[in-house]
Amino acid sequence: MKKILIILAILCAGVFFSCTKEIAPASITLDETTHDADFAGEEFTIAVRSNRDWKASTDADWLTLRHTEEAALDARTYILVTVTPNSDEARTGIITIAAADGGGSAEFTVVQGENTHVIRTADKFVAFLEAAAKSEAANDFRLGSDIDLAGVSLPDVENFIYSFDGQGHSIKNWTSSAPLFGSIAASGAVRNLVIDASCKLTIPADAEKFGFVAAENAGTIENVTNNAAVGFAALSKGWKGAVCGENTGTLVNCINNGSVSYSGAPQTDGSLYVAGVAGRSSGEGAKADNCSNTGNISLVLTDVAAQSVYVSGVTGAANSNAKTLNCSNTGNVTVRVPSITTNGQAAGIVCYSGGEITECTNSGNISFFSETAEGKADGSVKGVGVAGIACYSGWNEGKTTQCSNSGAITLRAGYTLAQQTVGSATKYSSNVAGVIGHAYNCSIENCTNSGAVRSEFRGIDNAESVYNTTARQSVGGIVSSSWGNVTGCTNTGTVDVVWITAAHNAALAKNFVGQVGGISGGDYHSDQLSSSIIDCTNEGAVTIICDSSQSNNAFGGIVGWPGKENASGVNEVLNCVNKGDVTLDGFSKSRVGGISGGATKATGCKNYGKVYLKGGLTNCSVGGIIGFQNFFNVTGCESRGEVASDVKLAGAETSAAGGVGALVGALGNTAQVYSGCKVDCAVNVPEGSAASLLLGVIGQNKGVTTKLEVGTAEAPITVKGSFNGTALTASNYETYIRRPDFSLVNTNITFNVKYGD
Repeated sequence: MKKILIILAILCAGVFFSCTKEIAPASITLDETTHDADFAGEEFTIAVRSNRDWKASTDADWLTLRHTEEAALDARTYILVTVTPNSDEARTGIITIAAADGGGSAEFTVVQGENTHVIRTADKFVAFLEAAAKSEAANDFRLGSDIDLAGVSLPDVENFIYSFDGQGHSIKNWTSSAPLFGSIAASGAVRNLVIDASCKLTIPADAEKFGFVAAENAGTIENVTNNAAVGFAALSKGWKGAVCGENTGTLVNCINNGSVSYSGAPQTDGSLYVAGVAGRSSGEGAKADNCSNTGNISLVLTDVAAQSVYVSGVTGAANSNAKTLNCSNTGNVTVRVPSITTNGQAAGIVCYSGGEITECTNSGNISFFSETAEGKADGSVKGVGVAGIACYSGWNEGKTTQCSNSGAITLRAGYTLAQQTVGSATKYSSNVAGVIGHAYNCSIENCTNSGAVRSEFRGIDNAESVYNTTARQSVGGIVSSSWGNVTGCTNTGTVDVVWITAAHNAALAKNFVGQVGGISGGDYHSDQLSSSIIDCTNEGAVTIICDSSQSNNAFGGIVGWPGKENASGVNEVLNCVNKGDVTLDGFSKSRVGGISGGATKATGCKNYGKVYLKGGLTNCSVGGIIGFQNFFNVTGCESRGEVASDVKLAGAETSAAGGVGALVGALGNTAQVYSGCKVDCAVNVPEGSAASLLLGVIGQNKGVTTKLEVGTAEAPITVKGSFNGTALTASNYETYIRRPDFSLVNTNITFNVKYGD
């Protein structure tokens, strides 16, 4: 029995061993285990043989794997690896091929070298510029860190055809009087670069076009910032900017934070343009978009300037339809000369523009001083402009839109040398304005000014002065001299004018013709037929001290001299509101109105500001709506501000001057209709003045056949208020709707007036 059991055990053991197959260990074999990848990126394969099902994975996000799993197979199978370009330092990635059952694995190492197009040292930066100069660079060169250029001389690159990215890094300790690139071609671009405040930058005397990024740009300069102060070796003609000299391409998001300054002798070889970003932008495709300046810009000339100077925050000039879009200036712009005999301009955004200006803002103080000592105001100017946005806008039949100024705008000088040709404008005199100086055949829409606007001449009797009635000095809260409609604009800044003789003496008073308005100085320097002012509001005080006795100045809460004073005139002041006081002092012959100083078609306008003749000659005319009216009708206007004079204006019916009226100070001998107007104000004048609650002096009263309708049957004029302290009532109002000695002898003059609202 025992033997049988032993035999059975042996038989069972044999059966067991004969049914068990021996399993080989996992084997994962790679033909190679490392690969050196190109920094520019590439694709390669990994050959795998395995006796197990396997899966592949990687720890590097810059490696992409395809065919990442396979069944056990003695033959080779392949993993496709894609390596993305390396924009930084050398890096290593691991690819793991592991048996699906966990029985084993293999590793493959990918080493990608440093991108040799990433520049981290001054030596590499120099090497890049040398390659670019020989057209042997590439489009993906970039900075990988800030670059210290202390003691380093950079090679000249005459024409840059590549794309270079600073990646937000700075170049530091660069001492230079040369640009990084002589010119940037249409194919070229410089982006995301900072010039550090540690750099020492000097504009050379002999460079006509100059900027520290490029002397000329036909390509793109984008997101480039200069933080370094900029000086001049000496002045010479041309276009100078901290970033670019002349731009015919695109400037986007370029910023100058560094001061730009010069003090010394003037240039003698031609016109000079200086700006924080670019000296000039020129051409149909050129634009400065979202560029800004925060640095103070100062040009101080120590001798008389006989060549033109243009100094501005962003761009010196924008010629030939070049666009200026969304730009801003917060730096102060100052030009100071002992005297200048040709054109001089200072502006927040662009001095001279022949293209679109849209959504630009200025908050810097913009000043032009022509004087031998600070505050003396004794130097000459000729064709001078000072403005928050642009001194001259000549974009033919285009428009300036949605621009604003909050900086103080100041011109201070002694006297003028008549007028100058600037662009297409042949009658460019002194222009001081919150937004646009001289607008030539282009409109202005939805612009605002809150900055103080001031024009100051303290020696208009100077023997060298050139008096020319076509050279009207112009000042406006929005625009000083407008050819084109001004629509939807608002001024809340003060408009302050001082135009006096050196001794401020009536006996010395000279012919010095001016036009001043809370919105516009006027249209005298254009075709005088196409400059309506529509839906505009002035809330700033308009204050004038003037000694010009031999001229007809025009000053108004909205506009000074609206346009051509004849029957063919089509200019209109429509639906405008003045809330600012208008005050005239000095020894001038002037026309002063709450809406307009000079004659115009006025419709739907309202004046709430005080119109006050504090000082002037006896032939001034002062009106709550219009100072002097001729040829045009006045419809639906409201005079609700006080009208007052400290000067006895005793004009005669034949003179059409020297009167005060709640609507109009004096009228010329032409057909006019006043309808639907309202008077609700106080009139306060010296006894014996030619004044009334309606019209001061009616020149048509004697022997004239033209028709004057003061109110119509359908739309009478309503009056309320007071005259020299006497309140109007239904019983006495007729006593004050005509001047006291008015004798109605002309049957062509009719009155339709009623008391009340």
